[in-house]
This record gives sequence, structure tokens and C-alpha cells, in this order.
Amino acid sequence: MPLATNSEENERVTAWAANGRGNMLELIRLSHAVVVPGIEEKLRIEIHDVQLPSHCDVSGGELRCKAYVGPQAAITDGLDGRLDKTRLRETRLDVKGSSATVEIDVGVPTPQEPWALRLKLYHRRASNLFAQEKFGELIEAVPCSGKVRVNPEHSFQSPGSARLEVRRILPRSALASLQEAARNVLSKAVAEGVEADDIEDLCAGAKELGPETLLAPAASHVLETASGLGKNAVIAKLLSFGVPSSFAAARAAEQSGTPGCVATSINLLIAAEASNGSKKNEDLLRIALEER
Repeated sequence: MPLATNSEENERVTAWAANGRGNMLELIRLSHAVVVPGIEEKLRIEIHDVQLPSHCDVSGGELRCKAYVGPQAAITDGLDGRLDKTRLRETRLDVKGSSATVEIDVGVPTPQEPWALRLKLYHRRASNLFAQEKFGELIEAVPCSGKVRVNPEHSFQSPGSARLEVRRILPRSALASLQEAARNVLSKAVAEGVEADDIEDLCAGAKELGPETLLAPAASHVLETASGLGKNAVIAKLLSFGVPSSFAAARAAEQSGTPGCVATSINLLIAAEASNGSKKNEDLLRIALEER
């Protein structure tokens, strides 16, 4: 977590440490597909260890940084590859050395869909302040944290790099509502047949809100849905993030009739027995499955 610089930041905690020591949550995995109606948010954007693409000359001016953030489609799918600025928040970052930061109010995030960031690095020479010389840019889904590539302006240049961190900042009082919203979005995604990699991202965001998010009965119902659809890759993702297995999920898998359904059902049953202990009806299901 970034070093706190004022009293408000000193009261912030990550969701994993939301134990009464602060009143704000900082999230780096939970996408804007999960929001709480009426809850306003901020975004904190930090970029560090900036290495510009090759053949970039900053002499005669100072490095500047501008960011556009909002719905991913507005970042990447505009006319002729351009930004749809009418749907984006635009902000300048305060650059100091090889780092830049800013915190912006985004209100209640709309629309409720994945967001992205497009960040531009440039400068204006003292000899011509009206001419902008672009050095590179990056596009990343947000929130995020990690090393990123800075794409050069010209094909003869080698790309640069930086460490980017974008955090959603929300009131801690919204935690329970966020957990419920995360489960609802996950349930809808599984029912609509979303791919396993996207389910993994949703699970990672949900777990960031605390392990109890995926231990609730509603999360077990999501596993049951995936089992009934025969989505083995999705089942594996859900189990890997701690979603409890159940007799109902094992039965749903067996009844799906998809390839490998019996083996999946047995595995779900074993997982359910390990966490809950064997029950008579589960024993009967095991016998039935093994006799098939």
C-alpha cells in the first residue's frame, strides 16, 4: 500500500484488513462490474519507476502525464481507435521524478461494467509550449497493480515500462453490500456462460472483499449452477477460490449428462465430505455414482 500522506489516508485499510481500524477500503482486484448503487467512489492512480521508450529526449522540457479512465469500451473502441472522451474522466497526474500520482472523484461508477485506463506520457518544450511531444502510452484494465508496458510512438523504438497501481477507494460501510453485489454478479456471469478466465477475475475481486464473500450459501448456489451446466473449468475456478462444494452441486453435475459428469460429481462429493462430513444421502449418491 502507498505511504499515507494525510489523516484521511491514515484511516484507510485494504479490504482484507477491514477489522475496524479504518473507514475506507482500497481495492485493486474488484472490477467496476461490481458496484453499490448510491455509493460514491474515488480512484487513486499511481505510476512509478517510469522508463520511457528508447530515443525519448526529455531535455528542454518536463515530463507530463495525462490519464483517461472510464468504461473499457470507451477507451478501446472509439471511432478510428480514438477515445470516446464524452464517456471518460480526464485528469493530469502530478509528476515528480519517475513517479506520478493523482486521486480523482468518480462519483457512483456508471456504467456497471469493466473499466480501463489510458495514460499518456508527453512533454512540451520550453521553446514551444503549444507543441506537445508524445513519448508513449499504456492501456490497462482497472483497478490493477503491477508492471506494465509503455508503448512507444514509433515502430523503431523499444517499449518502455512502469509500475502502475490503480485503486478503487470506497467507504468501509459499503463492504457488506459489495460482498452481496459481487456474489450476484458472479452468479449472473456463470448462468450466462462467461468463460472461466473471466470467472477467475470475478472470484479474485470477490475474495479481495474477504474470504467470507465466497463462503456464503449464495456462493455455493453459484457452484451448483456451474455444475448443472457441466462447466468443468468454471467449477475448478470456483473451488480454487474456496467456494464450498455441496451434495446439491454433486447431484447437479451428475444430472448434467455432459462428458466427464460422473467424475466431476464424485470430485464435488469428495470435497463436500471433506468440509462437512459424510451424510447418509451423500453416501447413497457415492454408491450410485460408483456403480455407473
